[in-house]
Amino acid sequence: MFVSTVSAQDNLTTNVKPSELEQGLIDALNSDTKNLAADYVIANYCKATEDKISTSENNNVSSKSNSRTYQLESGSNITFINHGNFLINDLKVDNNTIQPVNKENEMNLQSEDNSFYTPSLISSVSEYNSFGWKLFTVYTQGYFGYDNKSVKPYHVNSWYVHNMPFNLWQISNWEEGTDIISSNTAEVYSQGNFHYGFEYKGNSLTVQNYYIKVYLSCDQNGNYGAYYSLTELIPKLKVGSLNLSFGSSTEYPRIKNGSATLTIQDDLS
Repeated sequence: MFVSTVSAQDNLTTNVKPSELEQGLIDALNSDTKNLAADYVIANYCKATEDKISTSENNNVSSKSNSRTYQLESGSNITFINHGNFLINDLKVDNNTIQPVNKENEMNLQSEDNSFYTPSLISSVSEYNSFGWKLFTVYTQGYFGYDNKSVKPYHVNSWYVHNMPFNLWQISNWEEGTDIISSNTAEVYSQGNFHYGFEYKGNSLTVQNYYIKVYLSCDQNGNYGAYYSLTELIPKLKVGSLNLSFGSSTEYPRIKNGSATLTIQDDLS
C-alpha cells in the first residue's frame, strides 16, 4: 500500500520556533549529504556547540509540557523536551516482507477473500541528552491483517537498548503485545518505565522517571502509522518507610510519525 510523506510544515505539532541551538541541530541533520549516522551528526554538533549549551534552561519541570516537535527531511520527528533532552522517533518499513511470521510462528497466508497484510513495521524512539549522548532506544515490531471491515494486529518483537556504557537508566513494568482499540483500529506496542537514580541499603532517589509507550496503529483499510507517548513522572525520594515526591508529572503530547501515515488518516487520530 502506498505511503505518502507529510511535509515538515504540515506535520509540526507546535507553532513555536525552535531556539538557535535547536534549529542548528535540525539543520545539521537535514544537511547530512554524506548519509552519516544520525548519532554521529548529533554528537559532532553538540561537541561543536558545547560552550553554548545550557542544561539549566529546561530544568524546571512543570505540569505543562514544554515539548516542541519538528519533522526532519528524513521523515523522522525530533522532539525537544524538558532538561535539554530530545527524542527522535522513526519508522522502518520492510516492503519485501509479504507474509511475516509472528512470535507464535503463525504464518498468515493471504488465502482468504479480501484479506490483506501490511509490510513488517518497526517503530522506534531514542532519547538523547543535551550533550548528544544517546541514552536508550525503544523498539516495537509487528504487522497487521485487514479486510476493509476489521483489522488484526500481529506482534513480532519488542526490545530496548542501553546506548551508553555504565548506563544508569533502569527499566521496569515492561509490557509488549497487541491491543484491539475498536472494530476498525488495532495496535502493536511496547511500554514501560525508564528511570534512573541511586539506591543504597533500601534508600533511593529517583532523579528522572519516564513512562514510554512506542506503538504501531492500523485501521481496517490498512492505513498505518507509528506513534509514541511519553509521560515524565514525579521525582521521588525514599528513606526507610518515608516516600517523598517533588514537583508534578508532565505528560507530553502523543507524537505521530507523519512519514509513515497515509493521506487518509482520520481513523488514526
